[in-house]
Amino acid sequence: MRTLTEEEAAQRAEQHIRRAVAALPEKPTLTVQYADSAECLDPTDNGPRGRYQVGKTYWLDGVPSERNEEFVDALYDYWVSHGFRILTDKRSESDRFVSVENDDDAFRMSVKQSVEGDLSLGASSPCVWPNGTPPEGAGE
Repeated sequence: MRTLTEEEAAQRAEQHIRRAVAALPEKPTLTVQYADSAECLDPTDNGPRGRYQVGKTYWLDGVPSERNEEFVDALYDYWVSHGFRILTDKRSESDRFVSVENDDDAFRMSVKQSVEGDLSLGASSPCVWPNGTPPEGAGE
């Protein structure tokens, strides 16, 4: 079964992040926290091994910590109105964390507040084949 390639998944994760950031009350500076690709060792979809999950996370720099609630709520509202399903909603806690999954492409996103009060925003793909198609003999 064809999937996005790793490169396409990285681009889609970036698109999801850019769209979410556009919904914020003001635009933060995005600083890459990490961008990686890791093998799906325990695929949640019970599919074959050899696929990868691609993820990217940014720090939302320039957001005063006293506005974190406002920014997290803005992301929550954006996600709810744009086809994302809420998986975790811990907006009222000191370590704010919200995670969601897109109903159309199964990409997951989250926003998290660090102990220091900084916000990070990330997106990760479902398991994809590196080149978009299974290698010969995979899943047999």
